[in-house]
This record gives sequence, structure tokens and C-alpha cells, in this order.
Amino acid sequence: MRINPEQLITFSVVAEYGSVSRAASALNLSQPTISGQLRALQEQVGQPLYERRSRGVILTAAGEQLLPYANAVARNVRLASEQISDLQRRPERPVRVGLSYALSGWAVRLALRAQESEQRLTLTAGLSERLVELVEQDELDAALVVTPLVPPRELEVTRLGEEELRLIVPAGHRLMDQGFTPLSVLQGERMLWVSRGSGVQTQTQRLLERAGVLPRAHLELGSLSAVRLGLLQGAGVALLPPSYVEYEVRAGLLGSLGIEDSQTMVSHLLVTPPRKLLGPEARAFVASLTGTDTEAAAPLAPVGASR
Repeated sequence: MRINPEQLITFSVVAEYGSVSRAASALNLSQPTISGQLRALQEQVGQPLYERRSRGVILTAAGEQLLPYANAVARNVRLASEQISDLQRRPERPVRVGLSYALSGWAVRLALRAQESEQRLTLTAGLSERLVELVEQDELDAALVVTPLVPPRELEVTRLGEEELRLIVPAGHRLMDQGFTPLSVLQGERMLWVSRGSGVQTQTQRLLERAGVLPRAHLELGSLSAVRLGLLQGAGVALLPPSYVEYEVRAGLLGSLGIEDSQTMVSHLLVTPPRKLLGPEARAFVASLTGTDTEAAAPLAPVGASR
């Protein structure tokens, strides 16, 4: 049996006001329209739902039994209408994405992808460790970070790609023309470091400790941007993802050397809250980024990264 929800809503309002005329005024309908809807509902039920009295109407036993269901329909329709109005008034919230400094090469492509999809996007650069904290605190919808890093279990982690760290040296450095080199050559070099909390810095430290290498000096510069400037100024050498300095290497301003070690890879991770907790805009963005949206463009990867 198919019941007209408008008839149930009308029945609910008539029962609330105890009067056809007052219900008609509340619903902005004519009394004949109200009476017609009540009559049609009664015919479908097969028995009287109310009785007319001099001062209004009272419900029959059948009407009393039907009333809770009619009230539920009226309430749900009202709530749905309020939600739709709220969505129409509320501006779409931008998708908040954190980018590890090492993955800053993603920024332009992420912004272009969002623009093509008519999404609003805000990007925040930072250390991988801090970005994961911001996701956990619901201040970011997603973070793209590099390993080694172990996000909290309550967060979802998707591996997007990987690339190997390489030894980056200033132009004219004594190692500039070598294709590969052992880590032992760094024994007498000055290393340029990022602040603690960077996945790149953590992996660099692990590699040097495993190889038993103690560089001549360290300069902790606070960010990968500062490390890149330090390299261009000839202040030392660094282990970095090659995509981060691709353009400087291509222009001959810096040299990029392979490292004779089997554990130089760093992974690119997308860290988010559980997908069911994300808003629709963030879910759509994550789906397009990971390729889980079959209608989205192919997943993105920074230049120089292997998939």
C-alpha cells in the first residue's frame, strides 16, 4: 500500500490544532483541500480517523493509532527541509590539506586538480610529524607526508608512491660527476639538516648511523627550503628526495648522486581520519587523489617519484 506523505502531514497538523480551519491556516491551504486530503486518507485506511464536533475534531481509536506515524513523517520532512536550507546557506568548506616540505612539488598540481574539480583547497606546509598531529586534532582533512613515520592507528594511511634519497651537492663539488657513491664519503663533509620531525631528516640520520658515518659538522637549518638555499650557497651537502631539487639539478646548479645503500627509499603517504568521518568535499578530494574515484583523473605523483 502506497500512502501519500502529504496526507499524513495534513492529518498530523489537524490533530495538533484540533481544527480543520486552523490546520488550513498553518499549512497555507484551503479548508476544502484539507478536507479532501483527510477524506482520501480515511478511504485508504478503511475506517474513520476523526469525528467532527462543534468545537473542532477529535481522533477515533484508529486515528490515535495512526497519529505517531503521521507525526514522524511530518517531523522528518521538516528536518529534511531545514537541512536543505542549511546546506543552501552554508558555504562549502575548503578541503584542508597538509604537505610535507619534502613533497612541496605536489602543491601546484594539487591546486590545479582542485580547481579543475571546482573544489576549494587550502594547503599547509610543515614537518611530517606535525602534520599528522594536525590531522589527528581535526585541524587538517588530510596530510601528504614521507616515511619513516608511524601515524596513530585511528588514522587511515594510503601509500601513494616512493622515491629514493640521493646525495645532493653544490655545483663544482668534488663528487659532482660521480654517479653513485658510498656513504663513507660523507665522513669529512658538512651535512645540512632539517629540524627534527622531518621524515627526510629521520631517514638520513638512520642511514648515517647504520653506516657508522660521522660527518665533520651539522647545520640544522629548520626547513627544506633553507637546506636547498644552503646547498645553492655551497654551505654543505644533504640527502634529499630528488624531486625536491629537480629543477636545480636540471639547471646544473646542484648535483644528484645515487647512494650505495639498499635502504634509501622513502614512501609518500596520505594520512586521513577514517573516510566515513570526512565531509563530502574531503572524501571527493581523497578519492580523486588515490584513484578510488573511477571518474577522477589519474592519481598524482611528484616529478621524479617512482610509482
